[in-house]
Amino acid sequence: MDVPSLLDAEPGGGETAVGGFARACAAARESVGTMRALTAEGGSPGREVLGQLEAVALLAREVDMVLARLSREAQRLSDEAPGGGLARRHGHRGAADLVASTTGGTRAEAQRLLDAGRALEGVEPAAPTSDPALAPTPVPRHPHVAAALDRLEISVDCATQIIDMLDALEERVEPDRLTRAERELVARARGMSATRFAAVVRRTRAALDIHAHEKSLARMRASRWVRMYEDRDGMVVLSGRLDPETAAPVRAALDGLVGDAMRRSKDALGEDTRSTDQMRADALSALSRHGLGCTATDLPLSTVTVIVRIAEKDLHAGLGLGEVDGTSTPVDVATVRRMAADAHLIPAVLGSAGELLDLGRRRRLFTRSQRLALGERDGGCAFCGAPQVWTDAHHIQWWGRDHGRTDLANGVLLCGHCHTTVHTQGWDIHATATTIDFIPPASVDPARQPRPGGRRRFHAPHGLASRHDPDAEPAPPPDAT
Repeated sequence: MDVPSLLDAEPGGGETAVGGFARACAAARESVGTMRALTAEGGSPGREVLGQLEAVALLAREVDMVLARLSREAQRLSDEAPGGGLARRHGHRGAADLVASTTGGTRAEAQRLLDAGRALEGVEPAAPTSDPALAPTPVPRHPHVAAALDRLEISVDCATQIIDMLDALEERVEPDRLTRAERELVARARGMSATRFAAVVRRTRAALDIHAHEKSLARMRASRWVRMYEDRDGMVVLSGRLDPETAAPVRAALDGLVGDAMRRSKDALGEDTRSTDQMRADALSALSRHGLGCTATDLPLSTVTVIVRIAEKDLHAGLGLGEVDGTSTPVDVATVRRMAADAHLIPAVLGSAGELLDLGRRRRLFTRSQRLALGERDGGCAFCGAPQVWTDAHHIQWWGRDHGRTDLANGVLLCGHCHTTVHTQGWDIHATATTIDFIPPASVDPARQPRPGGRRRFHAPHGLASRHDPDAEPAPPPDAT
C-alpha cells in the first residue's frame, strides 16, 4: 500500500488538509532521516548526547500526540458508523486492533493512545443550547492531564495511568479529591519513568478508596502462592505471588543481603561479577541454609529491619492505611496491628505532617535509631526511590570536608549510585524534619530549581485519604502499640 499517495491532495488538484498532512509527514521523515545519519556517525560528547536524547524524546511525545488524536478519530469512525465502520472494513474487531496493527505495537499500547486521545478532546455539555453563541465551551474530561499532555510535560503512558485511576474511582470518590489527585499526580509524573510512576499511582488509588483497597488486600492474601519445580535442564524454577504482608520479611531479608553484597562489590571492583538477580539467588540459598541450622554467623542481617508505619490518627480511628517496608502496596489498619505484634518488626507512628512520633525498637542503639528515623522521611533512597536496605546514611554537610554533624538534620538516605552522584556531580541538598529537596548543579539546570525527593516524590500525595467510610465496619480498639 502506497501510504504517501493516500495522504496526497485529492484527485483534481487543490490544497486540502490531507495534502498538507502528507507534506508535513514527508518533511518530518526527511528531518528524522538527517538525525539518523548524524547519530550513525557517533562520537558525540556525553553532554551533547544527553541533549540530543532529550530533544528526540520531546519529538517522540509530539508524534505520540498526533497518534493519540488520529487513534481517537479512528475510534470515532469505527464506533459511530453502521456495521463497525472503519475498523470492521479493514478486518479488525475494533479501533484498538486497528491502531495496533497500523503502528505495529501491542493492543495495550494502542489502548493507551486511545485513552490519551480521549483526554485531549473536549466533552459536550450535558444540556446543549440551541444557540451556538450561548453554548459553553467544551472542556477536557481530565483537564490537568490534557494540559500536561498537550505541553509535552508527561508521557502517554503516565497520563493513561492517571486516567485509568480517575475513571475507576469516579463513582466512589468525591470530585474535589479526584481533582486534587489529578493535579498532584501530573506534577509527580514530570521527569519520572512510567514504571516508577506506577507505584505512586497505586499508593494514591489506595489512599483515595481505602475500603476498596482493604477488600483488595484480602483477595491478595487469599491468592498468595509459591511454586517450585525442576525443568528439563535440571534447573529448579521458582515462581509465585505474595501479598504485601507475606512478602515484607522475604523482601527485607533478600534486599538486605543483596545490598550488603553490592556494597562489598563496590569496595572491591572486579572481584564480584554477579548480577543483582544472581546475588538474590545466592541470598535465598544462604537464608535457607541458615534456617536449616547452619552455624554460620556471617549473614549481614543485623541491621535489616522491617518497619510497619501508620499515622497516629488513623491508628486510633481504625480507618486508614499503613505502609510496610519492601512493598509499594499500602496495608489496612488491621494488618498494621497484626504485624506490629510481631517481635521481629518495628512499628512507627507518624504525626499529621509525617513527622516521627514514636518508634518501637528491639534494642536502643542511637545510630540505628537515627537511620530508622531518616527512613521515615526518605522512604528509601531519597534521590531515586531504591529500597531502604540498599542505602547508606549520607552527611549532607560532609563529615570530613565540612565538619558536618552526625544528626538527623544533616542526614539523608542514598543508595551507592546516588551517593556517588551527589558527591561527584555537585548536587546540593536541603532537608527538614519532613521534606528533602535536591538542588541540581548549574550544568544540569542553570536555574538550579529544587527537586523534591523522598516520600514527597515517590509516595502518594499527603492528605488524600478519606476520613470516613460509611461501608467500613467498626474498628477494634487501638491496642497494637
